Amino acid sequence: MISVIVPVYNAGDWLEPCVRSILEQSVPELELILVDDGSTDDSGQNCDAYEAEDDRVVVIHRKNGGVSRARNTGLERARGNHIAFVDCDDYILPGMYETLLEITERTGARIAMCSVIDERESGKVLVQESGEAKVFTGEDALWTLLNSMGEARGHQETIWFSVWNKIYDAGLFRAGAGGEEPIRFRPETDSAEDLPVNLAAFRRLAEAGGAKDKIAYTETPFYFWRNREGSQSLLRAPAALRGGVQTSMLLFDAASSLPLERKRAGVTAALRHFYWYYTACVYAMSRTEDEGAKQEYIALREEMIDLLKILRSCTAYRYTETRFRAAVYFMIHLKGIFAAVWLRYRKVRRSA
Repeated sequence: MISVIVPVYNAGDWLEPCVRSILEQSVPELELILVDDGSTDDSGQNCDAYEAEDDRVVVIHRKNGGVSRARNTGLERARGNHIAFVDCDDYILPGMYETLLEITERTGARIAMCSVIDERESGKVLVQESGEAKVFTGEDALWTLLNSMGEARGHQETIWFSVWNKIYDAGLFRAGAGGEEPIRFRPETDSAEDLPVNLAAFRRLAEAGGAKDKIAYTETPFYFWRNREGSQSLLRAPAALRGGVQTSMLLFDAASSLPLERKRAGVTAALRHFYWYYTACVYAMSRTEDEGAKQEYIALREEMIDLLKILRSCTAYRYTETRFRAAVYFMIHLKGIFAAVWLRYRKVRRSA
């Protein structure tokens, strides 16, 4: 059985195509767990209607607590031996789970994933579709993920940091016989909540190193990601920026454990990720006219600077590329100059 977990919050008209695309999958056993995360529209009632209509649907209503807590609630209820996640404003194409299951059976991999169709709000659609198939060790998957973080590669990713284009061996989310803790989403990283889960899963497979501790990939697109550009402003909310920075710290920790020949690119990628959230804070600070919000962003920038000082004291920091070490110096010691120069650069780049 595949247990598909969908956190639902004020999904509106997006929910219907999402649910139908899952229930119409060509797999013999499937349960769909809809976690209504305190919706204030009619999403909760719609979830109940789906449950009444199809006995494969399970609905859980909970107080609003964010996508990480909602997914964790679904994990506690899931009964399948594979776990999948779908966002309530996306949908999946026919054959996705049948294909990914076949891949796991053929390769023995504990995680299987597919390519993604990236639909922008503008109507532009990006898709990578070569049909290429790969099998990664846990270490190679971790390295590939780290090496691509922070780059503007979008639909050209192989190891997407998201959880929704994958199916997982459910054992990764359950307590192991050897005392392994079940992997869970971290509420404090709610703006990049997928990444810590994949970091933990890939590292666990890397440490296990068994013949079946692999990640398989097909560059056949099955997941339809509705990348709503209008919602990107939410990523600049203080809580989201704080969560993204916490994720950057986890990336740096993961990169620090890489072999020496991969460490330089890994720690640079982690700092590149941090850089994105730092500059997003600078931009948000420059745009807000609310004095209270401005003070909140100023305080957040100081938190980020304190974390940068911690990163700079780590042994792995010396493997960071020189240009990023220079940026870190300005971000810490010359933050006003850094902000002015970066905002000017951004304006020139946007007008080019």
